[in-house]
Amino acid sequence: MTEVKEVSESLFQGEIMESKLPVLVDFYAQWCGPCKAMAPALADLALEYEGQVRVVKIDIDAAPGIADAYGIASVPTFLLIRGGEVAARFSGAQTRSKIAAILDTAVEQRA
Repeated sequence: MTEVKEVSESLFQGEIMESKLPVLVDFYAQWCGPCKAMAPALADLALEYEGQVRVVKIDIDAAPGIADAYGIASVPTFLLIRGGEVAARFSGAQTRSKIAAILDTAVEQRA
């Protein structure tokens, strides 16, 4: 299992918006049970899609400016950002297969 990289507000532009790869951003909170439950699946997906899609996480309590800018009202919320634009958005605990299907689409569109 690989570690999903934590991105701070100061690294957001370079790590996510300027990424050459699509980026799945997990907006989470330390106190969020569903967020913790999803962590192993996200780490697995980060490893499976390594080199094709980046998987990162942002703590909404540590980066409130980014959470506000993207209208994050609940956690977990996921954004798929491609070319600096939000390509997909979904909230709540998700199955690994649903997230994988979204990542597959991102990889196909990039090809």
